[in-house]
Amino acid sequence: MPISFCHIINPFPCPEDSEHGIASKITYESLRVAVDRAQQNGLQVEVKAVVLPGDEDAIKPPASLGGQLSRTIQDIHLLLPPRPYPLIADILNIGAGASSSDYLIFTNMDIAVQPDFYLQLHEIIEKRFEAGTPFTVYRRNIPSRYNRIEQLPEMYRESGEIAYGYDCFVFPRSFAADLDLGNCCIGAAHFDYLLFIALDAVSGFKVKRINDLPLTFHIGNDIAWSSQIDYIEHNLQESLGAIQRMRKRVDIPVNSHFAHMEASHFLPNARLDSRLLRKVKRLPGIGRLALTIKRWLGKSH
Repeated sequence: MPISFCHIINPFPCPEDSEHGIASKITYESLRVAVDRAQQNGLQVEVKAVVLPGDEDAIKPPASLGGQLSRTIQDIHLLLPPRPYPLIADILNIGAGASSSDYLIFTNMDIAVQPDFYLQLHEIIEKRFEAGTPFTVYRRNIPSRYNRIEQLPEMYRESGEIAYGYDCFVFPRSFAADLDLGNCCIGAAHFDYLLFIALDAVSGFKVKRINDLPLTFHIGNDIAWSSQIDYIEHNLQESLGAIQRMRKRVDIPVNSHFAHMEASHFLPNARLDSRLLRKVKRLPGIGRLALTIKRWLGKSH
């Protein structure tokens, strides 16, 4: 029997002509095309939207309501500037509870997919990895000149540039309840890295990365979240706490993705010099200047 998928998204209302509005329209249309292609080939795929109460109008086909969030990061800590960012753990747990599918997929709302997205995921699970292996798919950044649904065929053909971040996760639905993601919120750095290593831990250190298949794409290279220092700092502290809890529960192999990510990403960000640099970025104008420089350099994180 073919593997079934539940694709979890977290849409939110925004002006149609805004950057997020344009990206969301393109994402929804790409999902519709991919779901149709999958169903025509006998795959069971559902797209579930987990939203804040009142945000239901942001849900468009092929998505349906998967559940409502009962809190945001502001209920945990009052962070500035005020943003109602959901917790990644809440999104995944509510989405998992709304489905009986074998595998969950989580992507950000600005991530569009290729027409054969679900078919390729099915083939990866069936033929490339052993059963129960979670994995991430690296996106391609394509030129920012694309802004209309009618341009999707051209977007599909763009080779783009690989962005080495984590914004597409695929894993067994049964893993969701065991993930330790603390109170990390989406919309800011570190939650994606924590989700990656949490999947490594819960799977017995089998997590994989796919960078040789152009399955997802993102228009442009927006890194606006890198200037939201309060949220970045919060997610870092939550991630460090989750890492310590996971280390107490399981032995971490030194050659695992978990150990590598802890040493190369989380611990350097926790150093005193890194903390001082983030404090400097809180000064008026400095955070925005750092963001401008990153964009000029073409960095994706």
